[in-house]
Amino acid sequence: MKYPGKLICLCLVLLLVTASFIAGCTESGQKNPDAGELKNKYLENAGKIEDYQSEYHSKKDGLIFFDWKKPSEYRMEYRDSTKNAPGTLLLMNKTTAVRYDAEENTYRIMPEIAYLPRHDYQNMIRRAVRDEKFTITDTVQADERMLYNIEILTEPWSDKYTDYISSKICAQIDPQSGLAWNITTYYPSDTLNDIIEYKKIEVNTGIPEERFSFSPPSGSGLGCESKSPLSCAAGKNDSDRDCTEDLLTQPIGGFSGNRFLIALYNYDRAERISDPDPSGSVNYTFYSRNMEPGIVKYEICRVAGLYEATPLPLPRNFTVAVEPREFAAEPGKIYTSEVTVHLQPESEIDNLWLYLHADVEGAPGAVTDDWVRVSADDGTPMSGAGLWHFYQGKGEYCQDLLVVSQGESGHAQFHISTGELDTGTVTMKLKTVPCSLDHGPVGEDERPPWPEGIDVSVKPERFTARSFADYYIDMIFSVDSTVKPGDYCFSVQLRTPTGGFDYSAFTLRVIRGEK
Repeated sequence: MKYPGKLICLCLVLLLVTASFIAGCTESGQKNPDAGELKNKYLENAGKIEDYQSEYHSKKDGLIFFDWKKPSEYRMEYRDSTKNAPGTLLLMNKTTAVRYDAEENTYRIMPEIAYLPRHDYQNMIRRAVRDEKFTITDTVQADERMLYNIEILTEPWSDKYTDYISSKICAQIDPQSGLAWNITTYYPSDTLNDIIEYKKIEVNTGIPEERFSFSPPSGSGLGCESKSPLSCAAGKNDSDRDCTEDLLTQPIGGFSGNRFLIALYNYDRAERISDPDPSGSVNYTFYSRNMEPGIVKYEICRVAGLYEATPLPLPRNFTVAVEPREFAAEPGKIYTSEVTVHLQPESEIDNLWLYLHADVEGAPGAVTDDWVRVSADDGTPMSGAGLWHFYQGKGEYCQDLLVVSQGESGHAQFHISTGELDTGTVTMKLKTVPCSLDHGPVGEDERPPWPEGIDVSVKPERFTARSFADYYIDMIFSVDSTVKPGDYCFSVQLRTPTGGFDYSAFTLRVIRGEK
């Protein structure tokens, strides 16, 4: 009858020993060591760490390989995660930050990745200990190391130490190595948020600089790929994403004008009355450019959607006409036709797609197919509202950072995707902006003066574009040898036939040139 009691006691001891190895905020009857001495010893040895390579598993991020090198170089690779494909990579070195998306096989060059240092959990714990924001709750003997369980309270909540809101952080720290091991975060303080379990930490291994440099994998791109299947001239290699030269030199055509919204009513003073013949129109403009003299003939039909070309029957209450439909074109000319739609008063047309194809004699490289939506306005608040949404033009930097040495030059591209009814003149220029922006638009009185010694050119800065096409515009920066190293920020000001935007900051990072 004695053995069951001994077994119960043995089990209780094992449970207590096991629990002491979990990075929870445990309490015990052991005498706590002096917090001041622990802080000094821990930070002293942590300060001797010049670099480290680690593997940890996070409840939020999965299995992560994380490397750090003094003073501020980072490499974070997702190995097994529900959020990111294996091989997804975040890098920051002395001049550049890069995020590589392994699933899309694309990468982004940036001035920094602000949240990346927050994944340096070693630094997170060092900062909390340095701020004396911790209490010691327990000690744990692990192999030949004495680990100290510490608790960091940030109630009711804070994001000072974590890249998300937390109320409590618990960790095991080793003052002899200056490392933190198992870490848990809570929000609220009684609800588990994340668990970071280190599988390996190797310090002062002399990580080479190449570890924090990015070499684009085979077939990868900058992430500003062409979305339109019709940007290139006929016969162009589909794998060539940049068809800007074709779009600037070959004959093109496209729709322009106001949204194709046809009112079913008129007004007689304040009274709204039904229109017996509702109609509306947009323009289709053909730019002959370098073509030989020849006949241009238009065909227009209803289709299921954007980029579709299979004709569908027109609604019974719907007629469409193009005038002129056929003409003789000469090189270097502009020809505008009017596309007119007539409806019946009871029509219920919403986002009906029309497709126009131009048969251009002797110009196989012409890029002329275009699409436009038609809707009827019956007077209700939301009728035709979809015409002002979706299929809008946009712009984006292919990279957010360009690094140029003193006395040298470099270039980056800005990607313009035109939208519906976007045929016409496009202009683009660069203006200075503060590198740190917390609002927009930026007033002219808020812009820094143009930096002396930096010359910028945009090619092309003014051109004729067509709808649903992709253009890659070169931004060329020349930096004089006298320009002070540092960051200089600019913003693209884009204007298109349907509007335009002022975009966020692009960073030119000037570094010291070789003497």
